[in-house]
Amino acid sequence: MSEGGNNFLGSAAKQKMLQALFGIVALVFGLLYVFQMNEASMKAYTIRDLENQRQSLAHDSDRLLTEIDRLRSLASISDRQAFLGLVEPVEVKYMKISSNEVALGR
Repeated sequence: MSEGGNNFLGSAAKQKMLQALFGIVALVFGLLYVFQMNEASMKAYTIRDLENQRQSLAHDSDRLLTEIDRLRSLASISDRQAFLGLVEPVEVKYMKISSNEVALGR
């Protein structure tokens, strides 16, 4: 009868050990899950931040292209011509150069 009693105590000890092992495994998996979720949320935040930066840069690029077009327009050039006091030439003279030299050496 004492063997049956030891067997029962051994079974109860095994059951407690299995419960403790199960608890530790569950705790480890829970911590891994929390760590993985934290990593995923950090990556999502980084992606959202980079997407906002991309949109801002695209907006700035469009604005700058519009500004370039405005400054290249004939009306803008005419306004700057008047502001700088530039006048149209009365007579244009062209020079015909027979050699390939562009500057005279001294």
